Amino acid sequence: MAVDATRSPFYSWLDHAAIRDVLRAALLLPAGERMVLMKGLIPELVEDVGIKGVESFVNELGVKAHRYAEARAHPGKGGATRRIAGEPLGGPIPAGEAHLSGRRNPRRPGGRALERQWEATFWDEIGGLSAVGGQGS
Repeated sequence: MAVDATRSPFYSWLDHAAIRDVLRAALLLPAGERMVLMKGLIPELVEDVGIKGVESFVNELGVKAHRYAEARAHPGKGGATRRIAGEPLGGPIPAGEAHLSGRRNPRRPGGRALERQWEATFWDEIGGLSAVGGQGS
């Protein structure tokens, strides 16, 4: 697989148009209804990825929320003022998520391109979509 420094293989297989459509529709709802929507997804997620997978995902949502709040508190300063660790490397697969041991760090020597290289190698090691229930890699 050729490494695309702008897109992780963990995200390239997704149906981005369908996800955007669902997201746009959800964003029209008030905050309380969006929270209920998220809660409504939990039972099937537990069935699909197990309680540990859901707990890991919920923790990842917390990181995302804290990083967003941190960015809002320091507009225009980029990641230089951030204290919250980045999201885990890796990402979604049809059966849930697969992650490397590291976290995203745009200030790492080699930056995003190096992280994408690691993700592409990991993607190939786990067999891409063919090993996780998708339609080839």
